[in-house]
Amino acid sequence: VNNKFSTRNQLAEHLNLLSKEFELTKTIRLMDFELSSGGEFALAIIEVKLQDSKLLRANIEGEKAIENFGIQSITTSGKIRLVRDRLNLTKKQ
Repeated sequence: VNNKFSTRNQLAEHLNLLSKEFELTKTIRLMDFELSSGGEFALAIIEVKLQDSKLLRANIEGEKAIENFGIQSITTSGKIRLVRDRLNLTKKQ
């Protein structure tokens, strides 16, 4: 996640805009958001409908994704738990 998004709410608003821009069937849902200790970047886990995933991933997987869209995909799974495991994130209670 681009470092211009320093709060969960800022990123959630941006994801809503991206959902509209890409004309997704459902708004992107922000599941987790965690800033790095230095604040230079953040990790986020998002949930999208399966039918929207191909279009979204085509746009946010490339090298210029952060520059163009403010986010970049580094992994994907049908299970949020598996993504948390891969990123070493714990579920917030």
